[in-house]
Amino acid sequence: MKYKEFIQDLSQIAGLKVINTIARSADYVLRERSYGNNPRHRYDCYLHKINIGNRPKIIFLYGGNWRSGARRDYRFVADSFCSLGFDVFIPDYRLYPEVRFGQILGDIRVAVDDIMASITDGPIFLVGHSAGAQLGALLTLNERLLQSPQRITGFVGMAGPYDLFPYTEDFHWELFAPAEKYPESQPVNFVRPDAPPLYLLHGKEDKRVRRGHSKSLMEKQRDAGGEASRKVYNGMGHTDIIVSLSRIYRGKSEVLRDINHFISATEETTKGV
Repeated sequence: MKYKEFIQDLSQIAGLKVINTIARSADYVLRERSYGNNPRHRYDCYLHKINIGNRPKIIFLYGGNWRSGARRDYRFVADSFCSLGFDVFIPDYRLYPEVRFGQILGDIRVAVDDIMASITDGPIFLVGHSAGAQLGALLTLNERLLQSPQRITGFVGMAGPYDLFPYTEDFHWELFAPAEKYPESQPVNFVRPDAPPLYLLHGKEDKRVRRGHSKSLMEKQRDAGGEASRKVYNGMGHTDIIVSLSRIYRGKSEVLRDINHFISATEETTKGV
């Protein structure tokens, strides 16, 4: 890892500790469940203490370039979504180089299937950041991956790499191997007219995952006859878009307001369908 990237990662870890420390709402309870035998086959459930039928559910998939991240690092995301009235689920999954992408995607498939099986009412939205957005887009678009793909009401992707072939990082060629599986890592290869609505968010200053990824997926999904929209935020980089969901920025977070509006509007549109 380059020195600059190492320093950035250290500062991000320190920042996560701070924003998670203040993410301690009393409105929900935190429960941990397992979906497999590996220590990383776990997910957290942030459930409101007062049970209201048909409350929207968010399954949040974090990023980390498929090689870092942990569910407890994103308590601040759950805290903010819970403040809007949603129940939130955050799964862990195995990471590279312990496993390759096929197994990472396999973990997420099982986790999301298990989470959805535990949900008896309310719309379900997949929300992801960075690599988690790529995973969420694949689950939303590729009907072969989940047991009940029709239960997904909508997808929100933040700073996601959706059209990343040919790969730009050396380790990606091994991560996504074997070569015949490369097309299966590209959400743009699975656009379809009957997919749930896609809402693709990107920072204009994102240097890690260029905003052209979200533009490409939106255009291809629309060309296929599907529903997709996109918003680009001025002055926002790759990590800014996810940090903007923290309690520190909650009252003025345009990203949080936009996600809330998308979920509310999509939920209203799909009622009775």
